[in-house]
Amino acid sequence: MNGIFEMNIVSTGLKTAAMLFIVLGLMILVLYLMKRFLFRRREAKGDLAIKVLSSLHLSAKERIEVIEISGERIVLGIAPGNIRYITKLNDSNGKTGS
Repeated sequence: MNGIFEMNIVSTGLKTAAMLFIVLGLMILVLYLMKRFLFRRREAKGDLAIKVLSSLHLSAKERIEVIEISGERIVLGIAPGNIRYITKLNDSNGKTGS
């Protein structure tokens, strides 16, 4: 009787471990497919009107960002609940991007 009981525990444990690996494998597959197809679409939009070129964090909640809008480079100061225009950057030729 003990041999049958021990065999039953071993086979149940093996079945449980196999199901666990199957579920984990399916989760990893789903996450991989989501990363490949869903997040790739978001990155493919290279024609955005606003691009963040550079960001400098001054403190935990404040930063300065250089953005490009329709070919113009603008410097913004960003704080909680507040975005301020600082200046427009010149092109490499020395002309403003207007």
